[in-house]
Amino acid sequence: MLIDSTSLLMTFPGYIFILVVNILDWMKNKRLNISDQIISGLGLSTLIHKIAQVTFRYTLLLGGHQVHTSIIWFYIELTFNLLNFCILLLSTWLAIHFCLKIVNINHKLYIYIQRMFPKMFPWILLPSVLVSLLISVPVAQSTSRFHSTSSVLFNTSSFAMNIFLSVQLYYAFYAFCFVIFFILLLVAIVSLFRHIYQLQKHSVNFRSETVQAHVGAVKTLICLLFLNLLQFFVPIFIMLERTEHRIIYFNILLAIIWHILDLPILLRSSKKLQKKLHE
Repeated sequence: MLIDSTSLLMTFPGYIFILVVNILDWMKNKRLNISDQIISGLGLSTLIHKIAQVTFRYTLLLGGHQVHTSIIWFYIELTFNLLNFCILLLSTWLAIHFCLKIVNINHKLYIYIQRMFPKMFPWILLPSVLVSLLISVPVAQSTSRFHSTSSVLFNTSSFAMNIFLSVQLYYAFYAFCFVIFFILLLVAIVSLFRHIYQLQKHSVNFRSETVQAHVGAVKTLICLLFLNLLQFFVPIFIMLERTEHRIIYFNILLAIIWHILDLPILLRSSKKLQKKLHE
């Protein structure tokens, strides 16, 4: 809990910095870049996730590490599952945005998507939250019963496996978004290397501003892929090995690493944020 609270104190100013810079930019220009909108959503979701996590731990400490009612567990699980899925969904939108900017395909449908995608923002962010909520409610109901069940049932592997199967819809959607994210990342990397190869072939400086921007976008997607991979396996490990203390501590450590590394990734994904941070 001490390390968890320390990581929140370390990263809190950084996430607030991201939100304040983008809010001031929006107030000044009456518009905000798509990547900045998604980065703001990722920063806000991650910050709320960490605040909820620390608050939950302190609540457990004050309550003697006992939560007896399933309704409390339901709201706890709903909060964490909703934020986890929102973070992955926003990461997927960011991957789509970067891929549409990096990859050029001379096809009518692809060109149409390139033109229409910017017009979907910021309105698509609200349906994204609603979809995350609809997917998170069933798994919150199942896991809340899992937490509030008697200790005899709580420790049986068959009961844990039944609960795991009951939330397969959530992980199916999570895996679906993750696969889309991974495919878009591979397409962006292949397109970027082809572009650099063509520039080298024609003896053109491949360290141009455009290429460097694309390289930065690919690096951001790779880092986000790694972090979402951590976030995907943490709840699975917790559910399968709930009574193993070493697994629990390992999962907590992974969650803290994910939270701390997410901040510099978001800061480096925007030149505007880097410039403001330098100032």
